[in-house]
Amino acid sequence: MKIEAEIENVKNILVADEKFYQVPDYQRPYSWGKDNLSDLIDDLMSSFTDNKSENYFCGSLVLVNNELDKRLDIIDGQQRTTTFTILACVIRDLYFSELEPKAKKYINNSIQDEFEDKKRKLKFLTNDSYQIDFEETVLKGITFSETRNIEKVFSDNKYLQNAHFLKSFLEDKLDELKIDINEFTIWFYENVVLTVITCPSQDSAIQIFNVLNDRGMPLSSIDILKSSLMQKLDSKEDRNAFKVKWENINSNLKFNDFDLDGMLNTYLYYKVATNPKNRLDKELLNFFAKEGKTSLEIIKEISEFSISYIETLNSEDKYTHCLKYLKHKIYWTSILSTAKYTRYKHIKRLKHSLVAYYYQNWIAGATVARIKQTSLNIIKLIKSEAPIEDINKELKSNLNRYSTKKTFEEEVYGRYVYGRKWDRALLLLVEYFSSDLDNPSYIPINNKLHLEHILPQTLTEEWKEIFDEEEIESWTHSLANLTLLSMRKNIQAKNNVFKEKVAAYKNKDNVISSFLVTQYLFGCTKWDVEELKAREDVLMEKVYEVVDIF
Repeated sequence: MKIEAEIENVKNILVADEKFYQVPDYQRPYSWGKDNLSDLIDDLMSSFTDNKSENYFCGSLVLVNNELDKRLDIIDGQQRTTTFTILACVIRDLYFSELEPKAKKYINNSIQDEFEDKKRKLKFLTNDSYQIDFEETVLKGITFSETRNIEKVFSDNKYLQNAHFLKSFLEDKLDELKIDINEFTIWFYENVVLTVITCPSQDSAIQIFNVLNDRGMPLSSIDILKSSLMQKLDSKEDRNAFKVKWENINSNLKFNDFDLDGMLNTYLYYKVATNPKNRLDKELLNFFAKEGKTSLEIIKEISEFSISYIETLNSEDKYTHCLKYLKHKIYWTSILSTAKYTRYKHIKRLKHSLVAYYYQNWIAGATVARIKQTSLNIIKLIKSEAPIEDINKELKSNLNRYSTKKTFEEEVYGRYVYGRKWDRALLLLVEYFSSDLDNPSYIPINNKLHLEHILPQTLTEEWKEIFDEEEIESWTHSLANLTLLSMRKNIQAKNNVFKEKVAAYKNKDNVISSFLVTQYLFGCTKWDVEELKAREDVLMEKVYEVVDIF
């Protein structure tokens, strides 16, 4: 049997009678999270609304025919295949009565065999508990909960957790874009396509898997872009000049600990200022063709943009330090690199606006789909030399649309700041903007930076005499009760009474804590609810000074 590769739609992959799949026991567990799902739904809906008649390519599926089990082992593509199956179950349990017979058949037959109710299209050999969770809480029917804390409530069941996220994203997009669920369902099965590679053996499948994931198939987008541009040059001298310029760009990026892929993706966002619908090379080559520039002109522009990109990421100001803690850096780096490259006049005010916008969204729990289009709109505004007031108007409009500020305030004033992904970043924002220095040193978030509970989590009798149970519940994990320490200082402070804690922050090993947010505590003689409220006011005044500007 030879390796076979075909472009197939979801209907042929999941609905076809003779095809059944399983995830082998040596595979890792299903791991897609909230952002993966948000990106998927956003991309599917965008493709449906913008290019309904065209196919949407959604990656690859590498399979091995398991003759013993009479199923196809999934070597690569588990995440998408599982997510597609969960999505089918979500649509079934939310909208089945609204579907026409064709869509109903697609849904049912992608979940289970048409003739054998108990024969599922997809099953897991990775762990018995995974298969039970998948079967009992998703395939048989989803019982949706109204909880807002999905990750916590369903922390031990990734399938049910993601079913809830998909429900939320699907409902929001269908309502926002006024999409008919029946039309979307049929389009999903008939127009979403994958490259399906069927291999004769496990060894050959794993080899294909490694090629796809490590080196591209067979070239990366960057290799194709470079090759395509060089082919357009006629003379050997021009090709050599291009090659030298390309290598200089790459070397300069590496010297600054940046990579070519990150820079070129940022450049792509600058050029198109829209959500890319194709691979990097295809998007850029199409754009270059419209511009009519020569390859040497293009590489010159890329080189100049790369310098702006490096300068942006190497900036030592307070705002850039805060932005570096964000997960989705492609948006702010694209905006600021565009501003630097186009010599936008109001970069400092722009940076302030971006910190305010992205931190409100981050703390409010917004997904990438919520910030994506607004970020692209900002790039367009910068390229058109729009005043900073127009940019702030765009940012404010997005925040108001989703009531982001309200959710932001609920989070920062909430009982459970500790453990949030932004807990240390928010205190570092206060730290930077409490400093008199224009360009304080960047503080990385790593295992050396510790978040200290002033009122400790494990209480001695002395602490219990100061706080009652309700106060302990209300304040222990709040922002007001948290401060920054080095790991060693934290070990020294332990669960001591407040006076001994302050002594550790202050004098242990003759080294004073360098953090201004911690030095504030040196002026406190006690730690009770009154002091917590006072510190909350101080911290939130600084937070609002930076974040509440629209």
